[in-house]
Amino acid sequence: MKIVLLNLFILLFSSQISIAQQNKARSAKYFETASNLFDKEDYKEAILYCDSAIITNTDNLEAYAYRGVCKFQLKKYEEAIADFDLALTLNNGYAEVYYYRGLCKKELGADKQACEDWYNAYNLGFKQVMKIIKLNCKLEPKSIPKKKK
Repeated sequence: MKIVLLNLFILLFSSQISIAQQNKARSAKYFETASNLFDKEDYKEAILYCDSAIITNTDNLEAYAYRGVCKFQLKKYEEAIADFDLALTLNNGYAEVYYYRGLCKKELGADKQACEDWYNAYNLGFKQVMKIIKLNCKLEPKSIPKKKK
């Protein structure tokens, strides 16, 4: 009886792994289509494919990030911030997400929070953001990162 139960457990467990792998593969396909639509600036359609990618794999970090950027492009800043927050929950070291979330916050008039996000992006290696920081954020001498020679 124990062997039968063990075999049943193994069968169920292995089928769950297979389903998870299939979902990740399906999610990747949806995301690939979303990425192609994004490149064509078809942001509304790209959002739908990002939605599908997320539904089939809720850990698809890139789908949250891309969906947020699509919403940013469509000037849906609060919705974009929500997606960026989800992406950062999955990976708080994603510099580009901080950059875009900062842009959204700037558009909504939350300048201090925008600067905080841009500083995070800079500190995570997204050095191009320094131009935006210099233009939009009040920098004190101690807070300006030094360039290495």
